[in-house]
Parts: sequence; structure tokens; C-alpha cells
Amino acid sequence: MNTRIIKQLFFLLAVILPLRSNASTEWRQPLLGSAADIVVVKNHIWVLDNGGQITVYTTGGAKVQMASLRGIQAQLIAKAGDDIVAQTDQQLQQWSSKDSTWRVIGKLSVNAFALAVTSRNHIFAITEKGVLDVATGKSYLPDSSPNNQLRELKKLDKPAACFLDKDDTIWLGFGYGEWGGNIFAYDTQHKKFTNLAFNSFAINLHPIKSFFQLPSSVGTSSGLQHMSNSGAVAEFRNQSAQVLYNSRNDRDTSTTRQPAFRTTTPYVGPATYDTATNTIYVYSNLGVYKGSYGTNLSRFTSWTQVFQPKLHWRNGQPDAVGSPMNVLKMLSLGNGKLVLLTQNDGVGIWDGQAFKLL
Repeated sequence: MNTRIIKQLFFLLAVILPLRSNASTEWRQPLLGSAADIVVVKNHIWVLDNGGQITVYTTGGAKVQMASLRGIQAQLIAKAGDDIVAQTDQQLQQWSSKDSTWRVIGKLSVNAFALAVTSRNHIFAITEKGVLDVATGKSYLPDSSPNNQLRELKKLDKPAACFLDKDDTIWLGFGYGEWGGNIFAYDTQHKKFTNLAFNSFAINLHPIKSFFQLPSSVGTSSGLQHMSNSGAVAEFRNQSAQVLYNSRNDRDTSTTRQPAFRTTTPYVGPATYDTATNTIYVYSNLGVYKGSYGTNLSRFTSWTQVFQPKLHWRNGQPDAVGSPMNVLKMLSLGNGKLVLLTQNDGVGIWDGQAFKLL
């Protein structure tokens, strides 16, 4: 067996059995009752499980007993100011923080991927036909795909991330594995998709993992495990992208460079921003890292590890060689505290000192 074949076999072994210091690796089927989504409202964490049940916790992890949740079966939940809007079968119901009661506020008879409720209480649903204005019944689909590797856009798949920014723009992020990602921004006030300038943030290389609000812009994170680990953090300011971090900057470009697959290269997942500390937090296969927003974060050495949760990973993903990201969403609870929605282990809280699963 010649040296080239040995190197190829070694490389494939490294891909099939990826080295991770923070997790065990196994195949796990999604469980009925496992967490499907999280929303943070008024210092409370709302958890929707795959069976449609809603459970509420304090930011400290204590379960909140709410009689109004009995009998509620929801497909989707979304933040509506200090309230919660949920799709329950073919109805839309709103939970009021004032009296802790549910009221039917509309109908939604289609299968939706996500909900977004603007500051004017205007409800939109994300469906395969596009962004649905629930009040008018009209759907809006982007005219074209920023990712030129994709064919003509005729419908939407389930987005990897859906985010409503402070200006009531809906951001939709998609991940296609080795074929990169897509980002669409829908202006709910003018009812149109805005033109985004991606600049050096090559969307055909970046499967999107999350969006988050920054002081004057919208942040996004992307990551991929396909033969090697990679990821990036960027921001859109006035609809124009600027890269804050790209794992490609950490690669050794010398003539004696090391193989691209390295355990020191982060497989970037969801990110979030803590307003109180002006800090961006990023989850990766190497753990949760933080960086001070406004400083030079272009190299991974500029980021500091916060903690390293021990979570399970699944093997195999349909559109890339490697593992799917095992944390689906991460939200700030303020003052350095975080809540994580995981793929296989439910919901976990970092209280600034320790990480625990709910």
C-alpha cells in the first residue's frame, strides 16, 4: 500500500470519527418530548417540545407553574413584545403577560416553519411559499437566490434560522452543507425583500446557523463540517456584510501548512450578543467562546473560551461529510448568562459559573 493511499485512508478516518474533546459521539433519533424551540421573554425561558407541550423556566432554571399552559398543544411559538404567540392547530393564540391568559387572535391553516410578530403586532409566518402575511393571506417569495450554486428559487425549505430585528425586518438563514447557505431579509413595513451586499462574506461557502441583534447591525454565524471544520461570524450594517471572524484566517498558508482538518479549527454554530457586556458569544465544537464586539476578532486567538458543555453529537448529515451541528439555538439571558437549545440533550443554561441541563 503506497504512501498516498495510506494518507487518504487516514484522512477518511479523521472525517468519519471526528475528534471532539467536549462531547461523546453517537446516533440518536429525535425523541418525542425533546426540545424544539426556545424563546426568552421577561426573564423567563419558554420551551416548546416536539410533542407540542410548553414549559416555562426562570433564567435560573427553576420550573414555573402556569395553569394557563394546561391543554395547550402548539406547533410554533414566537415572542410578541412581553407576550407569546403560538400556533395551536389551525389557530393563532396570544398569551398575555398581564393576566396570564390565552386569547384566539387569528387563524393559520397552513404548515409553517416559523412565526414572527412585529412591534405593531403584525403576524407573519414562514412557509414553503415564502413569507406569509397572516392578515392579508398574501405570500412573498424572493425573486432570486444570492447563492449562485442553487437553481431557480421556487419555494422555501425550513430555515436554519429565523430572526426579527429591531427594525421589524425578518432574516431567514439557510444551510445547504457543502453548497453553502442563503440569507434573505424581508422588510415587513414595505413588504419586500431587501437587496443584501455580501461582499467578502461568500454565501456559497457559509451554511447559516443563527442571527442576532447588534447595536446598529444584525449579526450572523455560519459553520460547516465537511472534510474539515470551518465557520464565520459576520454582521450586516445597512444591508452590507462585514466579516468579523472567518476560520480561513486561521489556516497556515505557508508552504509547510498542516492538513485542513484540525481539532483546533472551530466548527461554528449559533451565536448571540449580550448587550450588558457588549460581548458576542459563539458556540462551536470546541465549546462556547466570547469576543468583545468592536475589537479585532478576525483570528480565533482573539476569542476566549467560556465553558465546554458535554453534549452528544449525531453522525451523518445529508449534505456534507461530517456531523450536523448539535446546538441549534443560543440566546443571551444577560450579564454573561446563556440558554442553549441542543439537538440531542434538551435545553441547557449557563449561569455564569456552571452549565446544567433543564
